[in-house]
Parts: sequence; structure tokens; C-alpha cells
Amino acid sequence: MEKNKTIINIEQVTKKYFQEKFFFKKREIVAISNLSLQIKQGEIFGLIGPNGAGKTTIMNMIIGYIKPTTGVIDVFNQRVNSNCLNDFREKLGYLPEGNTLHDYFRVEDLLDFYGSFFKLTDKQKKERINVLLEELGLEHKRKEIVKNLSIGQKRALGLAQSLINDPELLILDEPTVYLDPVILNRFRSMLIKLKERGRTVFLSSHILSEVEKVSDRVAIINKGKLVALKHTRELTRQGSLDKEFLRLIGVE
Repeated sequence: MEKNKTIINIEQVTKKYFQEKFFFKKREIVAISNLSLQIKQGEIFGLIGPNGAGKTTIMNMIIGYIKPTTGVIDVFNQRVNSNCLNDFREKLGYLPEGNTLHDYFRVEDLLDFYGSFFKLTDKQKKERINVLLEELGLEHKRKEIVKNLSIGQKRALGLAQSLINDPELLILDEPTVYLDPVILNRFRSMLIKLKERGRTVFLSSHILSEVEKVSDRVAIINKGKLVALKHTRELTRQGSLDKEFLRLIGVE
């Protein structure tokens, strides 16, 4: 593994939206303001902030779903633009906050379907499906119709889907929501294994205790601006991440 290799480079990125008001007037909304971040290979990077702080906007810009108003984003040393997803799709795994799974598939067939989007042989797909179902505790549900799964099981299946191609970069938006303690523990173990293999994880979550447990570094944003960027142990030197987070965004 090449040490200190930058996987995601965000340079002075600003994202503005324009909201219709009345009489054809528009209100400018600054979702992200002059943000710069670098995420290194082999690290678990946590992004936290209040609702509406811009976390999902950042992730959507990284994968090319939306464009920055100003500034640039590079992923795997490639400039992110409207055509970039095809360039590094094989290396990327993404779990959106509100991912919708196809309810009419059986669990193993759904993962096989997603695996077909990548250059995987049938043997490789089968091996990946077996490993992921085992690691996430879904082995006993492999023949189950997706719509019959619990909310937490569907979320775990979404995690498996994001990992089907064994990505070099995993982007996770609220990955632990609805997970029970058993699956949550399995999920933590998976992240540590990914890190040990030199994979890079960029995650956002409102469950700060989980971010604290797994992240090497944490960025805190508020109202679209970077408030803090430190190693997790530095942020938690005076107490929990929850406590420091509230202090830094100005909540007593």
C-alpha cells in the first residue's frame, strides 16, 4: 500500500443553489462554502454535522451526481465531471442515505444483479455474495424476498450491495441507521478489515459514537463550512466526540 496517497482531493469547493421565491426572484442558498479536504488511502474518514450542514451534498459531488459551483474535486487523480463515473466505477462502492432496493428479488439474486454491473465472473460473484452474506449475518436470508426483510436487514443488504465489487473507495451515507447491535458489530469489523487491506472509507453518520469508534480522522461541518478537521484521538482528548461536536458548532 502506498502511504499518504490521496484518494479524494477537494479544493476550495463551493456549491450554490437558487430557490424560487416570488415574482421570478430567486434566493441564493450556499450549501457548501470554500471547502478543502484530502482523504488518504487506507484511512477511515468520518464526516459529521447537523442536519442540512451539507454532508450529502459533498458525497454527491464526489461521485459526480452534482457539480460544484466553483472549485474542483479529484478522485483517484481524475477530475470529477459528468462523465467520470464510468472512469472509476469499478473502484467505487456507494451507499446512499435512502437507498431503495428492488423488492421483488431474492437476496442472493439482488446481489448477483448488482455484481453483473462489474467485470466479475460468475465464480467471483458467487464468492463475493457468500462472503458478504456471512459477514453481515444475512446467510440465513439468502433465499428471502427482499420486501420481506426487516428495515435493518434491508440496510445491511444495502451495505452488501455497496461492497459487491470489492471497491478501493467506499462512500457511506448514514450506513448504520436501523442496524441492530449484532449487525453493527459485524459492520465495524468489516470496516477494520477493509482498512487493513488498504481500502479507503469515507462515511457520514449522525451516530457519533460509531464515527468515534472507527474513524482515523473526522471533519466537522456546519452550515456548509468546515469547522474542524482532526485525528479522532485529538477531537476526543477532552471527552466524547458528541461533546466536542456540540461545543464546536456552538451548542451548549
